[in-house]
Amino acid sequence: MPAELVHRERHGAVLELRLDNPPFNGLSGPLLAEYLRALEEARRDDGVRAVVTSADGPTWCAGGDVSQLHEGAPQGNLSEMLHESMGESDSLSLVDRRADLLGAGRHVLTIDAFDKPMIAAIGGAAAGGGFALALLHDLRFVSERAVFTVAFTRIGLSLEMGLSYLLPRVVGPQAAFDLAVTSRRVKADEAVELGIAWRRVPAADLVTAAVGYAQELAERSPLAVQISKRLLRRSGDRSLRQQLETEWPWQVASFASPEARSAIEAFLHRDDAPPT
Repeated sequence: MPAELVHRERHGAVLELRLDNPPFNGLSGPLLAEYLRALEEARRDDGVRAVVTSADGPTWCAGGDVSQLHEGAPQGNLSEMLHESMGESDSLSLVDRRADLLGAGRHVLTIDAFDKPMIAAIGGAAAGGGFALALLHDLRFVSERAVFTVAFTRIGLSLEMGLSYLLPRVVGPQAAFDLAVTSRRVKADEAVELGIAWRRVPAADLVTAAVGYAQELAERSPLAVQISKRLLRRSGDRSLRQQLETEWPWQVASFASPEARSAIEAFLHRDDAPPT
């Protein structure tokens, strides 16, 4: 029986997904496929209101396995290698396999479309595709051991998994350029300064802090939280008018929900409620 690459642990309404792909938690096809399956299960489970991604070992996620890339290079192109490692060869059409315009981006879109809050608890290196996976989370808690690096240019490769889109939106265009072309290492304190990380906490408290924050989010109206995440995720490339036209129907829908009615009722009857 193959080893479990993603361990699932429930903390009430919070699901912790713990990466476990020794020695460096490489973002291999099997690991990514299992992670996506876990997210799909979480998406369909209304009892799960937030997800925390942590990792076993000193590395949070080191991106692709360079040795596998080296070994696979003579046998086929990169798209074919990806499809085989993800077990997609039989599920994609010939055209999709031969003229693949997305590659791993197909799975990036799946993660980006996950509406429930995603919190990363990063206590080691997040490199290459692992850095991209970290940025796909809504918030990143880090310990003093966290290190971020784009990594790709160090081995002669260009950006993938959405890093060219995600990074400038997090740190701004100049810092994104610096991090992308130099592939330099960013430690925890600088990561907080740049906005890559939300908060630094001691290593011993990392997962507890991330899960605790996620549990606070889980106490909010799930519909309101998920709509808010969806709106924020899709605001970057829209005009103000387009975003306003997107906001209002969702506000109408959330106002009609039982959760909103109960929350408004509770607000009006609290001890310090304003006079009506």
